[in-house]
Amino acid sequence: MLAGRNGNLELHRCASVVGYSMLPVVILSAIMLFVPQGRTLVFGLAALLVLWATRVCTGLMVALVDVGDEHRALIVYACFLVYTLFSFLVIF
Repeated sequence: MLAGRNGNLELHRCASVVGYSMLPVVILSAIMLFVPQGRTLVFGLAALLVLWATRVCTGLMVALVDVGDEHRALIVYACFLVYTLFSFLVIF
């Protein structure tokens, strides 16, 4: 389903897009070096950066796979879970 109409999604392309879109989470980890843990600011910043990473990854995946908008929600859900997991690893 996510391989596109022509089956043109390969593993290395998918991993490259997910890794490229991980930049906001890397920025979060750099910020966490200087901000004390457990503050509301940290969770708000993490949520903002997760949404940013999800938006970028979803846009790139939809353009790469060429499925149109019918599977966008599925891609958003998967990307959101991945980036939320990594941001929780950074926070805690």
